[in-house]
Amino acid sequence: MYMADQREIERWCKNPDKLLTVGTMVLCSIRQPWVGVGIQVQDVKQNGSASTCLWGWKRAGYIYLRDNRVEMYRKVRQYRAGKLELGDLIRVFLKVPGLGLAKAGFMCQLLVGEAGCLDTHNVERFGLTPGDWLIRSYVSPSKQAREIDDKIELYLSLCHLCGGSRKLWDEWCEYLNDTNSSFESADDVSRRHVSYLKENY
Repeated sequence: MYMADQREIERWCKNPDKLLTVGTMVLCSIRQPWVGVGIQVQDVKQNGSASTCLWGWKRAGYIYLRDNRVEMYRKVRQYRAGKLELGDLIRVFLKVPGLGLAKAGFMCQLLVGEAGCLDTHNVERFGLTPGDWLIRSYVSPSKQAREIDDKIELYLSLCHLCGGSRKLWDEWCEYLNDTNSSFESADDVSRRHVSYLKENY
């Protein structure tokens, strides 16, 4: 699943506008069932920042992605060329309002095949404590910078200990299929990562 679908997404995302579509899908997936994310991405495509699917921080996140997509795509290309560390790419995505480490990790997983999304399903499966990688916004800037460094390192270590990007993807798709009758198979869960993007670009 991962070997086919993630790689197709990585090959497909060859310009800033496609990165915006990837970021839109990630934003729409926050606290929402995966089965309905494609419809939400479609609504954002049609209505932009006025979409009712962009509630809370999601609207600010979408606007940031839209306005900074060229620079963010440049950073992705730098990483793909071996000129940027994974932790630095994570930091690029953490600047998007509403994205914590789990969804910044999801962006990396989709775009470069690294890290992963330690969402509520994976937290439950692995018995993790998401507060361990929560980044607090109320501490001093200098302390927050150190905290971000430490928590990015912790988060990436946890992704590795949980099996890495491929295992996290494949087992998440299997888990979702096993616990939700809306999907035809684990392959269906995985393939929607591709279809939600390509059908809404």
